Amino acid sequence: MNRYQKAAKVANDRSRAKAIENYYKNPSICRECGCVIHVKENQKCSEVAKKIFCNNSCSNTHNNKLRPKKEVIKKEVIKKETFGYLIGVRKKELFELKGIYYKFRGVIRKHAHYVFTSKGGERNCKFCGYDKHVEVCHIKSVSSFGDDDLITDINSFDNLIGLCPNHHWEFDNGYIKI
Repeated sequence: MNRYQKAAKVANDRSRAKAIENYYKNPSICRECGCVIHVKENQKCSEVAKKIFCNNSCSNTHNNKLRPKKEVIKKEVIKKETFGYLIGVRKKELFELKGIYYKFRGVIRKHAHYVFTSKGGERNCKFCGYDKHVEVCHIKSVSSFGDDDLITDINSFDNLIGLCPNHHWEFDNGYIKI
């Protein structure tokens, strides 16, 4: 850096320091939390002076208060009749009935969740105790069952366990054993 560039940088630093000093004499205040909106390292003071919230969280909180609240619609509890058609159905028959793998897998997953919750399965991870989001996991994988095995055998309560998403992935990929 030559001496002219150094002089220009010093002048810029002084003018920025003066602008920041002037801003803090009469700073912008967040409408939601009432805190001073601070000038960040590479922000212009004029930009910060226009802000009315200190961060996105305050903005969202304030703006969501103005919105009308939506009525929460509770989902109906799945009834036993919903999965009655699976009694006596074999894996191959269900796959042919659904035709597409992801639809077949969705029915298996929903039925497993229904069996696990209806038989009183604990809603926490067996490894770490996490209870915010628990996935129902097959101890013996669905793919390891033969085409002639019954869906009720695949989703028997003894073959299901509750795991958090991390431990479910680790179990499915062979990093942990049950």
